[in-house]
Amino acid sequence: MESSTESRISTRVNGATRIETDDGTIFRQTIAAAIIGAIVASAGFLIYSRLEEEQRESVRNSVLKFLEEKTREVRAQFKL
Repeated sequence: MESSTESRISTRVNGATRIETDDGTIFRQTIAAAIIGAIVASAGFLIYSRLEEEQRESVRNSVLKFLEEKTREVRAQFKL
């Protein structure tokens, strides 16, 4: 017979192993992800703010084109 720890760790979801953790661990992981995301976003903004206007416009156009493509893909998948 499996112990409860082994059965929790070996839970299968859509063919992938899913490791279930307690609420404290999930909270810490969420906070860590938020902090890392904030640091990356701040660094990106700092770099973007130091670009010349031509470069900013180029970045803006590239991002808009990327977002339009991804939006089109999602709409196609959901047939919206």
